Amino acid sequence: MTGLKAAIAASALIALHGAAQAAELSITVTNLTRATWLTPLLVTAHPAAFKSFTAGTAASVEIQQIGEAGNTAPMEAILPAGSSKSVNPNNGPLKPGATSLPAKLLGGAGTTNTQLSILAMLVPTNDGFVAMNAIDIPTMPGSYVYMLNAYDAGTEANDEKAAVAGGINQPGMIFPPFLNDDSGKLTPTINTHAAGFANATKEGYVHIHRGILGSAPGGPSALDNTVYRWLNPVARVVLTVK
Repeated sequence: MTGLKAAIAASALIALHGAAQAAELSITVTNLTRATWLTPLLVTAHPAAFKSFTAGTAASVEIQQIGEAGNTAPMEAILPAGSSKSVNPNNGPLKPGATSLPAKLLGGAGTTNTQLSILAMLVPTNDGFVAMNAIDIPTMPGSYVYMLNAYDAGTEANDEKAAVAGGINQPGMIFPPFLNDDSGKLTPTINTHAAGFANATKEGYVHIHRGILGSAPGGPSALDNTVYRWLNPVARVVLTVK
């Protein structure tokens, strides 16, 4: 009976301190770039066995969809059963300098969802995306700050020219309406008639993005290098564990 009593007491202690309960997670993302937007975010708490990508290897179709088109639906579809997710918590793309509305999730200690991942496309880029890739969710309550790098999916050449058509396997950069200026037209710092970099080739593997090169007005890139050039990190995440 002594062993049984000890087990009951241990269970009561765990319940008292909430160690077996999911933590409430609140996540915000701040866009640190000068003129690059983030497409609607995918924020997910998931089991440790899952990773959305591995740097240095070929991108999955799911990462290609995010890097080239900002489409998180295929990645959502392969999340492990029971994963907690928040899709588009900001109710739209995240503009430069802005902080997203909080994504609310359950996960962390006492659950199988011990890892946190965040994914979104960088616009305008050919196949660039920002990522938090399966970090350990802290077990202690508090606020935690992370700096996120941009990655290149390696599925498309960084030609920095305007796309003829959107979607994956369609060369070029997309310029959605949120890039329009105050007049409602595409900002004049983007030249959709630029020829692009003729020698650009796709890399074939996921790697740290080297940033937008851009060019002076009239140059090969569609992007003004005094406006769109960026270096890592490109985003800041604040994770609050309650």
